[in-house]
Amino acid sequence: MKTIKTIIVEDDQFDAVAVTRIIEKHFPEIEITNTAAAVEEAVDKIKELRPQLVIMDIHLIGGTAFEVIKACRDIDFKIIFMSAYHEYIIKAMEYAAVDFIFKPFDINEMVVALDKVIDQIQDSNYDIKINTLFNNIESNKNQIILQGKNKFKVCNVDDLVWGKAIPGGANFYLTDNSYFFVAKPLRRYEAILSEHVFFRCHPHYLINLLHVKEINSDLLRIKMNTGDEVIYENRKFDQLWERLQRNATFIESV
Repeated sequence: MKTIKTIIVEDDQFDAVAVTRIIEKHFPEIEITNTAAAVEEAVDKIKELRPQLVIMDIHLIGGTAFEVIKACRDIDFKIIFMSAYHEYIIKAMEYAAVDFIFKPFDINEMVVALDKVIDQIQDSNYDIKINTLFNNIESNKNQIILQGKNKFKVCNVDDLVWGKAIPGGANFYLTDNSYFFVAKPLRRYEAILSEHVFFRCHPHYLINLLHVKEINSDLLRIKMNTGDEVIYENRKFDQLWERLQRNATFIESV
């Protein structure tokens, strides 16, 4: 069996040992070739050993995981990020659908994350996902990856009009009147898109305020500029109205 060379980059010794034990017990195909705790040390070891997988905490001695990745962009490896900083990691990672787990994690979470990354070892599209991550971090191009079951779509955030929660994931509707199914709950994308001009107007719907054309307050309907109509909750009207006045041009129907 061909092994997957792996480096663990973690400045918390307890977490490093925990990850090592999980791998040793559950993944004979993964070979831990070394560990590191600091940015400079991690860069040196990655360049020397050229692993296929790196498991990294976000915050390290001397900097962050992003500095490690930037210094090693010429090396092809997959990444699992770990972090206790939920908002930071969601904004940074989910834009590119890079796998991550939240601290504190349990065995099942790590096993699932490792399974996903192993599946991606042969994924030729992974480089596009990593490049999207860098584009968002470095130049704020506001691109997002919509990750389906067997495919993904890179698009501009502004091209998303609205999203609808459905069993097994969500549908996102775009300005060209197409839609794309994502295999993650709508709330996972809400965490990212709320940083833009998106609003959760209903448990089943997330809308781009820049694409709101009209509100029908009698029927509790929002008409998008694509012609689609979305339901909103009456209790959210005041917040919706305030956000629209700040972020969009629209017409109120009565």
